[in-house]
Amino acid sequence: MENKYQELFTPLKVGGVTIKNRFVHAPMEGTAPIEWMTGYKFNEHTKKYLLERARNNVGLIIPGIVTVKSAIGGKWLHKSGKKFVSELKELMDEIHKEDCKLFIQLGAGFGRVMLMIDMLSGLLDKPFLAKLLKVDRITASPSELPNVWEPKRMCPEITVKEIEEIVEGFAKSAKLLKDAGVDGVEIHAIHEGYLLDQFTIANTNKRTDKYGGSLENRARFVTDIIKAIKKECGEDFPVVVRYSVTSKMRGFNKGALPGEKFEEFGRDYDESIKLAKLLEEAGADALDADNGSYDAWYWAHPPMYMPLACNLEDAKFIKKHVNIPVFCAGRMENPNTCVEVIKNNEIDAVSIGRQFLADAEYVTKVKEGRLKDVRPCLACHNGCFANGQRPNGKGAVSAPWGNGKCAINPYTLNENARALKPLKEKKTIAVIGAGIAGMEFARIATLRGHDVTIYEKSNEIGGVFNAAAAPKFKEKDKMLLKWYKQQMKDLNIKIEFNHEVTQEEFENFDVDAVVYATGATPRNLNVEGQEHVIDAIDYLRKTKEVGEKVAIIGGGLTGCEIAYDAVLDKKKPIIIEAQPEILNVPTLCAANSNMLRELIRLHEIPVYTNAKVLKVTDNNITISVDGEEKEIEVDTVVKSIGYNPSNYEDSKNFYVIGDALKVGNLMDVIWKAYDLANSI
Repeated sequence: MENKYQELFTPLKVGGVTIKNRFVHAPMEGTAPIEWMTGYKFNEHTKKYLLERARNNVGLIIPGIVTVKSAIGGKWLHKSGKKFVSELKELMDEIHKEDCKLFIQLGAGFGRVMLMIDMLSGLLDKPFLAKLLKVDRITASPSELPNVWEPKRMCPEITVKEIEEIVEGFAKSAKLLKDAGVDGVEIHAIHEGYLLDQFTIANTNKRTDKYGGSLENRARFVTDIIKAIKKECGEDFPVVVRYSVTSKMRGFNKGALPGEKFEEFGRDYDESIKLAKLLEEAGADALDADNGSYDAWYWAHPPMYMPLACNLEDAKFIKKHVNIPVFCAGRMENPNTCVEVIKNNEIDAVSIGRQFLADAEYVTKVKEGRLKDVRPCLACHNGCFANGQRPNGKGAVSAPWGNGKCAINPYTLNENARALKPLKEKKTIAVIGAGIAGMEFARIATLRGHDVTIYEKSNEIGGVFNAAAAPKFKEKDKMLLKWYKQQMKDLNIKIEFNHEVTQEEFENFDVDAVVYATGATPRNLNVEGQEHVIDAIDYLRKTKEVGEKVAIIGGGLTGCEIAYDAVLDKKKPIIIEAQPEILNVPTLCAANSNMLRELIRLHEIPVYTNAKVLKVTDNNITISVDGEEKEIEVDTVVKSIGYNPSNYEDSKNFYVIGDALKVGNLMDVIWKAYDLANSI
């Protein structure tokens, strides 16, 4: 271990438990060892995932949330039978062999933030059926409140009896878990705008009973839970509280951005100090801190537009006002930052989530000083949290593959299905293209034992991903390119640069298989003056001159990112989109899309929707917006309207992957390349 990181490997006491180091696996959906949506059973699916992190020196693992009452069916965790308890105990025994601790995160419910997918929304529109399936109270909130995903849907007020049952459910569930060998619990409480958090905020709690009014009353639900757990499990049994220091809300469904001046609609610093002290007085043993709410979701689930260590200053602030340990979550994977704040006693532990999805060996690599080998989390949310917002508040879209996966590491939480297969026959394989798809295929095929050579027509790896990684806020994308470059070197994968494969050469390859991974080509814009338009790639890679006033044709993800990048370059962008809304990308995580929308708002970037481009000249663009013609003076016009794949199809011993096969996001590219390399 390098001496510079030694403070990260010092022990920390939380309640009656000592953790061997300062690395905490943050709770993430998809990682829970207990299934809870419709009832309770041991989740065998996560066992290998959790054990692999334990074996790689994580001090404390806090997996994803388990509600004390199932979301569907109204079943209680503490009444769920004993079968899964014995299976959980077996997992805990194995976790403890690795000198690792594990706390279970317990949740009260969702209230107004319940994900409003089509199926649930349809059920709630049929009261009899909703009651029959026991989902009629699934959105019960402190007061009648608008649902985050579907603001026109009002959530009913939770009753005192329901509150008291949940408090009892926490205490008895914690005891059940303690008896199974679990080391402690974390209450998913004053965090991210979930049910318990809604109680503590004046603007979401209009009650007049003992759970409303003063801060002490608004905090009563969670303080009663802490006291009940301590009474049931003993004072030494650790109870951590997941804690958003501030809400970063400008109002319902309105988030604030880093550095923005605004009036806090949720919890501000003054109330946060008082609340943190109330939690400590009630018996909380630590605060697992970050910021945000579903109305400002990008603080709790920070995308790449959010600075690294985005919640650190607020975690440091709240630590000054309590005498219990404070963890900090939110892009905390830079060990150089982490070691300084631990060394200076500004926080007590770093709570890291998505980086553990990308690389199970993260802590081991930090301990051994192998940072260049760390596969970086891109903060893309494509695999781990692809819950998108439908346009105009019409509900939510959830990814068909579920959450808790990783866009750049297909093995994560697919350990059985995607374990590397033993090689039956070694093959010589030519890969055409050193983009991400080509390199991922080569990496996995080589690890399995094949002999792979990559032919790349340019003088660099990465292909179009070099353009995707170009914006200032894509530092992790740049790190991924460095990681792939290091992998190619470490695995001795031969890359022939400046080698464009000719048709004759292609037809005469003396290999067992050819993999075609040359990427896609930009779509054409068939308008008058298209010669004055440049491609998004040219803009991002700065291969063509760009003026101050920039019109971006296309308000999808790339177009909006270009607009934000232009603002950072002190330019004046506008966005022109043919659809009624920008960022209409179904499973783009709402944390990412909402932050981009807020950045566009903050920087006052003009957006024209329902717009058609009519004409481009060297100094203006003419568009039609809802049938009305408009001429805008611009210096540069950039098209970001998508790509076309190649016309090639798979045939015997010839395979097409990546954008050359089907244009998609990075997750599509990497997963399909991985699967082909693992089967060929």
